[in-house]
Amino acid sequence: MKRFQGKKIIVTGGCGFIGSHLVRQLLNEDAQSIVIIDSLRYGDTNNLPELKNPKVKLFQFTLGLEKSAEVESAFQGADFLFHLAAEKHNQSKDSPENVIIANIVGTNYLYELAVKNNLKKVVFTSSLYAYGKMNCENFNETDLAHPTTVYGVSKFSGEGLLWHHLKKSQTMGDVVRYFFVYGPRQFAGMGYKSVIIKNFERVQQGLPPVIFGDGQQTLDYIFVDDAVEATIQTMLSQTSGEVYNVGSGQGYSVNDLIQQMRQVSACNLNPEMGPADWTHGSRRVGNNGKIQKMMGWSPKVSLSEGLAKTWSWLQESK
Repeated sequence: MKRFQGKKIIVTGGCGFIGSHLVRQLLNEDAQSIVIIDSLRYGDTNNLPELKNPKVKLFQFTLGLEKSAEVESAFQGADFLFHLAAEKHNQSKDSPENVIIANIVGTNYLYELAVKNNLKKVVFTSSLYAYGKMNCENFNETDLAHPTTVYGVSKFSGEGLLWHHLKKSQTMGDVVRYFFVYGPRQFAGMGYKSVIIKNFERVQQGLPPVIFGDGQQTLDYIFVDDAVEATIQTMLSQTSGEVYNVGSGQGYSVNDLIQQMRQVSACNLNPEMGPADWTHGSRRVGNNGKIQKMMGWSPKVSLSEGLAKTWSWLQESK
């Protein structure tokens, strides 16, 4: 049976990287209708040819700037809210006030609408930046959150606001904290180019990949299809008030990552070494044991397979 058959679903940020993959999967799951709320500042309608599907409706709306009768009407009769839209980490450095307005004020507005319209459940996509730390053997959901960036503060605030609204309603809700999600369509518009996209693009141009510092900084890379499935399973679960790490549970150094990227792309050029940056000496790997235990979810796509899929997409989109 299709898991979302007959359901009306709201997806904020549905034209972005993860959001576009989520919308596509929800259509595959036979959702009755999908309302996308997206400012299109970072998302791109080219990411989503499914917008031509009569089941999908797009509202261009910037969170936090104003209220919208159109958006409010979209919540009527809805079953689920996937809240992915956000001002991102890189933007928080230059425009912290926009991050606060969109990610806190705008998020609160969405929760108010979800509760007012008695949605069954909300899933809020948070981030490893809510933890605030740069170096730990494994990030656990029980760790004390101490965000040190405006973006991290805004994400942690989004979590807290969800708990606030849930306690006075019948609506359920959970949080997923994404680690380093990668895959096809990762960069669109003014979005963030990951180390994977940047270096694959260099290889396409005949340039060597770049490693900053000693390359020992270690990250948790999760393929977008796995992240989407974890998010869907969280929505469909009967849990509420829970936080789940969504990551591979494995750490790969940048050196290891670049080596696998070179193999996938048949790059014979040795990496170029750059000066150490702010990630030097860091280890950011999530313990995904909780979501595995609670839902039976586990990542299916290996790093080498995910990199191969990402490289193929870049080649096809040249």
